[in-house]
Amino acid sequence: MNDPKTSHGRSLAGVRELRHADAGEFDQAPWASKSRGFPAFLSVNAHTLPVVAAAVEFAAVAFTTFFAGALYHHLILSRFPFPLGYLFATLCLAGIFVLSSGWGRDYSLKRLLDPKEQFRSLLLHWHTAFSIFVFALFMTYATDFYSRGSIVVQYVAGLAAAAIVRFVTVQLVMRGLRTGTLRGKRVVVVGEPSLVGHAVRRLKGEGQGADIVSVLELDRDKLYAESEAAKREVARAVRAIERIARSNVIDDVVIGLPWQARERIRAFVDGLAAVPATVHLAPDLDWAWTPAPVVSRIGYFPTVRLVSAPMTLRDRIVKRTFDLILASVLTVLAAPLLALIALLVKLDTPGPVLFRQRRNGFNQREFRVFKFRTMTTLEDGPVVRQATRGDERVTRVGRLLRATNLDELPQLFNVLAGHMSFVGPRPHAVAHNNEYEEQIRLYARRHNVKPGITGWAQVNGYRGQTDSIDKMRRRVEHDLFYIDHWSLTFDIKILVMTALSPRSYRNAF
Repeated sequence: MNDPKTSHGRSLAGVRELRHADAGEFDQAPWASKSRGFPAFLSVNAHTLPVVAAAVEFAAVAFTTFFAGALYHHLILSRFPFPLGYLFATLCLAGIFVLSSGWGRDYSLKRLLDPKEQFRSLLLHWHTAFSIFVFALFMTYATDFYSRGSIVVQYVAGLAAAAIVRFVTVQLVMRGLRTGTLRGKRVVVVGEPSLVGHAVRRLKGEGQGADIVSVLELDRDKLYAESEAAKREVARAVRAIERIARSNVIDDVVIGLPWQARERIRAFVDGLAAVPATVHLAPDLDWAWTPAPVVSRIGYFPTVRLVSAPMTLRDRIVKRTFDLILASVLTVLAAPLLALIALLVKLDTPGPVLFRQRRNGFNQREFRVFKFRTMTTLEDGPVVRQATRGDERVTRVGRLLRATNLDELPQLFNVLAGHMSFVGPRPHAVAHNNEYEEQIRLYARRHNVKPGITGWAQVNGYRGQTDSIDKMRRRVEHDLFYIDHWSLTFDIKILVMTALSPRSYRNAF
């Protein structure tokens, strides 16, 4: 019986290589097949990327801060004392910043695929480096010739240069992984056919950039046969991986076996002890429904994390601080407008100026939302009829307020009180919540964050009447996307779109 071969041409009894429609996909290095003509000396992979990224950022920050300081002295002071001293100082500043960022693994492939975390870390490490830099200037009496204006200019210039370089690096890394011009970690995938295929598709797709060295399928009949046959099958696969590891650098080995196959998994872990690589267990098909199971801990107790909390404590503090500052400023600036609208509402039709209705907020807590009254009715019971186009209940002033979103202005007080945020899923009437929670999967996840005056669904045109379950489902999908991708810059983008995008005013009646 002839033995099939691995992707490196080594025969291996009982183990066959997975083949896709493109039979050569795993016969050649992914870099060679997708590099689009890049010369070998320009090859970058997960191991060399941190060094390249750190070197580029060091050069950019050092040059920019030195040039900014020199320009300031020439333009403002008409002289530039001790240029060599300034050069040494800026090199030290850039060095502290890059070392701090490198220590925080900012230049690793994994971190460069997380733009949100990148820019948080950038601010932290830049402020840390600049604080050390200024303290060193003070302690060495260098402030006698190092002007305060120059320090301010260098702070701004260096931060801008680092941000631009980091942004460009993140974009190049993402593009490089998509096109194959950047190689990720070198991976061997081994296991039963169905799970191996699922793991390969996930690793090759979604811009992960994994450099799959070899893919080995085990014979299911032998794998789940009596103990000795299964042991021999696992041992053959382990020997194959050892041979591959001796001729190639392997970063990770992914085992694709059902999680209940404990003895086989343990045999792989024990057998791969001599291979200097990280060993992973891929999610089996019973766990394919969860997007990202992650091994975590509660204290010292290990767990598999299925769903993450939407925001960390730091995220909540940042978002709440932003809300308080913006709401306070806007409340003061909008006070005359609030008074004028209140007068118009009172003069237009009998009834209260404000409409208050029960809504469910963060963690399903009930609160009263404030809006300018735009209708002749004040529904807040078990049945709440949504406004429709040409609804006779909408008042003359109310029609203008709803079309311009000015009826939402009193929700500034909800934001100040902590019931709402500027951006988040729009709160629905309690009656509608009760209805849709039973019909839409994960609808309740909308309450994992505070509701918002505006939201990602609204700026994409999903506002107003939801006369079909599909419309509400699309709104919920946008709300869940916002929850899973929150960042302060995302909030600012949504606020700008709320004011400027025509879709924000679609279905406003």
